[in-house]
Amino acid sequence: MKRLTTIEIDKDYLKFSAAHFTVFSSTDRERLHGHNFRVIARFEAEVNDNGMCVDYSVLKRKVQQVCDDLDEYTLIAGDSPFLRVEETVEHYVVIHNDVEQLFLKSDTLILPVKNTTVEELSSYVLSLVVDDQQFQQACEFKQIDIWVSSGPGQKGMTSWR
Repeated sequence: MKRLTTIEIDKDYLKFSAAHFTVFSSTDRERLHGHNFRVIARFEAEVNDNGMCVDYSVLKRKVQQVCDDLDEYTLIAGDSPFLRVEETVEHYVVIHNDVEQLFLKSDTLILPVKNTTVEELSSYVLSLVVDDQQFQQACEFKQIDIWVSSGPGQKGMTSWR
């Protein structure tokens, strides 16, 4: 009989600072503001004969890479039904409710998400982890959970099974 274990990785360095705004409808959104987001990863896998399931430094490195890639950017929801994103040479022009905002391309990431919420960000981070070849080869994972927190007591989680 195989034994399953759950490993949770909740390191202080798995974080990113980013600006964003949540879009509520075609006419309502938050003002641009920032958070110090934290990422927590948990996975379930079988314990091998050597008493461990995987060298989970692979997971830590991947999550840290994603955090580093998001750090100190303005995050824009590229798949939002309520935003239109246009480009100039140096700027993204983000239009909501006929109001234009200019963002420097060098400071902005257009993400493939519907909103820049903890729900969507946890799903985005999870997709990058699961799609990583090195991560896929590390172990036969039964479940992976990714939390993204925008502050103490407020986080969203997405699971892969």
